[in-house]
Amino acid sequence: MNILFLSLVFYSFAVSNSYKILVFNPAFGASHSNFLGKISDILIDAGHDVTMLIPISMQSKKHLIGSKKVKNVIRIGQDPRSIELYASSGAEEFLRKTIWKEASDVSIFFKMASDFSRNCGFQCEYIFQQMEILKSLEKEKFDLGITESLFICGYPLFDQIGINTVINVDSVLFMDAVKNALGEPSSSSYYPALVSPMTDKMNIFERVRNAIQMFLPMYFSEMRFEEELRAIKPYYNGTKTWRQHLEGVAFNMVNSNRYLDYASPTLPKTVFIGGMQVSNKKNMKLEKSWDDLLNIRQQNVLVSFGSNAFSSDMPDEFKKAFLEVFASMPDTTFIWKYEEENATLADHLKNVKLTTWMPQNELLADPRLSVFVTHGGLGSSIELAYQGKPAVVIPLMADQPRNAHMLTRHGGALQLDKTLLDQPEEIRKAIQTVLNDKNYKKNAERLAKILEDQPNKPKDVVLKHCDFAVQFGPLETLNSEGRHLNTFQYYSFDIALTALLVILFLLFIVHLVIKLVFRRLKKMFLSPKKKTE
Repeated sequence: MNILFLSLVFYSFAVSNSYKILVFNPAFGASHSNFLGKISDILIDAGHDVTMLIPISMQSKKHLIGSKKVKNVIRIGQDPRSIELYASSGAEEFLRKTIWKEASDVSIFFKMASDFSRNCGFQCEYIFQQMEILKSLEKEKFDLGITESLFICGYPLFDQIGINTVINVDSVLFMDAVKNALGEPSSSSYYPALVSPMTDKMNIFERVRNAIQMFLPMYFSEMRFEEELRAIKPYYNGTKTWRQHLEGVAFNMVNSNRYLDYASPTLPKTVFIGGMQVSNKKNMKLEKSWDDLLNIRQQNVLVSFGSNAFSSDMPDEFKKAFLEVFASMPDTTFIWKYEEENATLADHLKNVKLTTWMPQNELLADPRLSVFVTHGGLGSSIELAYQGKPAVVIPLMADQPRNAHMLTRHGGALQLDKTLLDQPEEIRKAIQTVLNDKNYKKNAERLAKILEDQPNKPKDVVLKHCDFAVQFGPLETLNSEGRHLNTFQYYSFDIALTALLVILFLLFIVHLVIKLVFRRLKKMFLSPKKKTE
């Protein structure tokens, strides 16, 4: 009887404290969808009612949901103008095939910035034209809206349908535009930009480059946001600017972890949830086929370049180099994520398993996996950090160079430049270094232990801050007045300039006094002499 009573009390408490959430999750990229999907799963497990709105941003990604538990999914198709523009530009195919040799910095994105901004505008306008969907969403009376600042469209959408409490969640370490809108400090002299290949120790030339790489992505975001808001002017009832939308969030959740990333000053609105998407290794079990594969040899190496860079699109000389490395290490099993079905290029190598998909997190958690050769995508970087796996990191583009040196500074990973991928001896040297030097494994396992024992678990942080946001809304007291200051005021250049002017004025007065005194002395000592003569 007591157990039944307690169960009813617990159920009543859970129901009374559950709330309705709308997650705006555009089908644009797997890492973005998976991140928002995982947050949705955490909230559903806590008893909350989650609806996911998925506008199709790219046809090749239209299948993405990112969640295994969301039942109420509303899809909005891709704007016909956007489909045509993507097809004519060939941006996706161009990116997949050129990133292997293109420069890793932000310049590759600005080649496509204009078209991408136009696409964002087309798609946001198309979303606001779906009047019936918007009206049905408005009737739901959601308690909380969750979106990512990759696009600004989710914010005016929430505003339009009456969602007053919004949480921003970014699947990257941080977004410069959000930090700027919140007034959060971000010094380019020691804090690496999101796409920076530099560490936190920079000479003067590297600091200049880092400053530029902080400014350009922010400019790119502003250009995109302005295009989206301009496109929905005939439909959007509100008047907020993109900056007002961002600064009005209840919290800004970022896919960063203080014990993994570089240290930096932050504001109370910034919440670190990096690692909430990684499953506990104790709860993971490999399927028999993967389990049997890992049992064949004592050493096992996983090779994967993520969901955007396809190994099947590698230059032929890179493929040849990897195959030479695999052939030279017959006592090691290589699992290579290769996106071509029934590919035969490694049929002559018994120690190579080609696969279009693999249970990456489960493999990383298995003690029989020796090394992970990765592109350094943030999702993969966080997974290998949490699972304590030594790695060879070969960054290709965007934030991957930064993720690479973020990992290597902990001592559990070695970075290899992608320009060396046509040289099998360099690839082999990197892999064997990490395999044979036990310090890599020791340091990787130590980092995993730190992340496991961190005081605040990322999953708990997600739930507690969502609960707090629903209960109290966006608190004005958490806002920094620094967001209203211009550059001269923010960095106290105006004070420095005023101080310089005061010092110059005082020096001028001292100069006049000295000049006056000198003249008086000259009259006193030189004038009598002239009279005597």
